[in-house]
Amino acid sequence: MASLLADLAAHQRVGNTMPFVLGRMDCSLWAADWVLQQTGIDPAASWRGAYRTEREYARLLLAEGGLVRVAANAMRRIGARLVAPPDAWAGDIGIIVTGRGPALAIRGQLAWMAKTGDQLSTTPHASFAWRF
Repeated sequence: MASLLADLAAHQRVGNTMPFVLGRMDCSLWAADWVLQQTGIDPAASWRGAYRTEREYARLLLAEGGLVRVAANAMRRIGARLVAPPDAWAGDIGIIVTGRGPALAIRGQLAWMAKTGDQLSTTPHASFAWRF
């Protein structure tokens, strides 16, 4: 557990220091980078390089049924299981609601964290959560 928390703290620092760049460092890819780092499996492999603008991202999401469906399918493909958000552990993946809509997030020790801007945003609650 100590190693996971150290890895999570390092990933959090990346999220707080790297600028937000749609298609390279955004909520979806920051969370996918975490899963890749921890499992060696990239749940966003088919999305990397596939969008650079809000419009391209929105088209991809629409074609795939929205962020919840995209996340659920990706988590299922890597063998993750759905857990109740209040039961999520540090390092779990979830979906939070933001002013701009749903965002992928990682459960930290105290809150859910998402790369929705140049720094991470946090919230105490998630709508969905997966453990891998």
